[in-house]
Amino acid sequence: MPPLRTNRRTKKARNPRKRTLPPALKRAARLVPPLGAGAAVVILGAWLVISGEAGRFADYSKNQALEMSAKAGLRVENILISGRARASGWALERAAGAKRGMPILAFDPHRAKARLEMLAWVRSATVERRLPDTVLIHVAEREPLALWQFKGQLALIDAEGVVVTRWKLERFWKLPLVVGKGAPKKAARMIRQLKGHPRLNRRLKALVRVSDRRWDLRFKNGIVARLPEKNAARALTVLDRLDRREQLLDRDVLAIDLRYEDRLVVRTRSGAKAEGGKSKKRDSKPAAKPSKDT
Repeated sequence: MPPLRTNRRTKKARNPRKRTLPPALKRAARLVPPLGAGAAVVILGAWLVISGEAGRFADYSKNQALEMSAKAGLRVENILISGRARASGWALERAAGAKRGMPILAFDPHRAKARLEMLAWVRSATVERRLPDTVLIHVAEREPLALWQFKGQLALIDAEGVVVTRWKLERFWKLPLVVGKGAPKKAARMIRQLKGHPRLNRRLKALVRVSDRRWDLRFKNGIVARLPEKNAARALTVLDRLDRREQLLDRDVLAIDLRYEDRLVVRTRSGAKAEGGKSKKRDSKPAAKPSKDT
C-alpha cells in the first residue's frame, strides 16, 4: 500500500487579535505601486482617522516622548511654594497637580493657576516651570477682615466680602463681628472708618447691617447707635465728639439715633427721649417703639 503523503505546508492559525485592513482599503492599497508613495500616505492617514487610531497613536507618541524626557532628567524634583501663611501646603500642591517624579513637560502652569485660585484662601497665584526640574508657585492669600453672622451661622470674610472659611473660627475671635444680609460687601469701608475713631472701636460689639441700606453700631454695654444711610462718616465724628465731651456711652442710654441731619435723638433706659441739635430742644416724652428697619 503506497504511503500516504502529507502536505507539509500547513496553514498558520489565524490570530483573532490581529487587525486587518478593511476590504475597501485593501483594494485601494493595490493601487499604491502605480499611484506612488504619496497616495500610500494619504490612504494610511485616512485609515487612521476612520478607525479612530489617529488619536490613540498621537496620545501614545506623546506619552512616549514625555517618558523619554523624564528619563533624560526633565522631571519634577522640586516644588517651591511662597506667599503661604494660612493655606495648607499639601492642598496647594494637590490643586496645582505637581508630583515629584512626573515629567515636567507634562505639568501645565496655566491649568495649575486656575485650580489654585479656586481654593478658599488663595486670592491669586502665579505658577512657573523652571527647567529641568523645578516648579515655582507663589500665592497671594486673602486677608481676614471680619466674622460674618447670618441666620445663626458664622463665617470668616475678607475685604472683598468673600467667604473664606466656616471652620476653626476660634482663632479669629478678635476680628470685628458684622451681622445681616449684605454686610460682607459693605463691611470693609465701615470698619476702615471706625479705625479712625479708636474710642468707639474699642467698645464696639457688632456692626449690624439694616435692610442692606445702613448700619447700627451695637456696643458692649448694650447701647445701639443708629447711623444714617448716607454720611455715616459724619455721624461717627459727631458720636465720637459727644462721647469725649459728655461721656455719652457711659450714661444710662438705650439708643442713639444719628439718622437725622438737624438733630440727635437719645433714648434712655427709663423710657425718656432727649433731642438735641440746632434747636437745642429737650423732650421728655416716652420713647417711641423702635422702627421696623432695626
